[in-house]
Amino acid sequence: MPEGPEIRRAADRISKVLIGKEIIESKFYYERIKDKEEIVKNKNIKEILTRGKAMLIRFKNDWSMYSHNQLYGRWTVNLNTTKIKSSRTLRVVFTTNKHTVRLWSATDIDLIPTAEENEHSFLKKLGPDVLNESCGFELIEERLTSKSFHKKKASTLMLDQTVFAGLGNYLRSEILFDAKIHPDDRPLDLDKERITQWAKSIKDISHLAYKTGGFTVSKSFAEKNKANGEPRKSYRHAVFMRHKYECLNCKSRIERKWYGKRKLDFCPSCQIQRGKIKPCKY
Repeated sequence: MPEGPEIRRAADRISKVLIGKEIIESKFYYERIKDKEEIVKNKNIKEILTRGKAMLIRFKNDWSMYSHNQLYGRWTVNLNTTKIKSSRTLRVVFTTNKHTVRLWSATDIDLIPTAEENEHSFLKKLGPDVLNESCGFELIEERLTSKSFHKKKASTLMLDQTVFAGLGNYLRSEILFDAKIHPDDRPLDLDKERITQWAKSIKDISHLAYKTGGFTVSKSFAEKNKANGEPRKSYRHAVFMRHKYECLNCKSRIERKWYGKRKLDFCPSCQIQRGKIKPCKY
């Protein structure tokens, strides 16, 4: 599933070809929004923004299109002259004089008045988006140590969209490794210094993934791992999809834990469990 950084990059790409351009044709194939499509059909677009893994396309008539890619959704941008062959199901199309933007396969799309975005069933439950400037280290620390969340395991917190919006499976593994947090530890188990590092890692790793297109290690690390024969799905990360490979820091073997049906990769030497040693009360 695309995570916050991937959706933000998709929004950036779409914005470049749609904002400030005349929409000469728009088509909506998704049945859920067919009864409202005339409201926004061929309307020009004012802005495109993201809320975690959700995208909001705001039209100049004060309506918005909400979309969530979930597992299979995908945005594409092509020149109008490009011939498209795809087995995916087409959901939405925006066409300008030069480009065509398409949303494929997504199954969570809605048309809503812009003023009512915050009342949308998904958006109203979201925590702060870690990629937004308004979500600083202090806010992240505050949420980690709040009474609502401080007894939850790190493995749970990092996927809970009501805590932080935009984090997903690969970011969870990478953030916890960077902060040296064991996946079974809770904020309650950690001292102030470790909480501060955790907050910093949430922000830094998310922004690194956004800037690099999903890479969570430096270019030199990625190139070294690639040269050692690792596939792209693993060489672009420190621990995620690197179980059984060596840790980049200590050379221990990366291990994998399963929480429900979702994998979490970590280093047992770098990410020592602290909850069994000395709990810390706030």
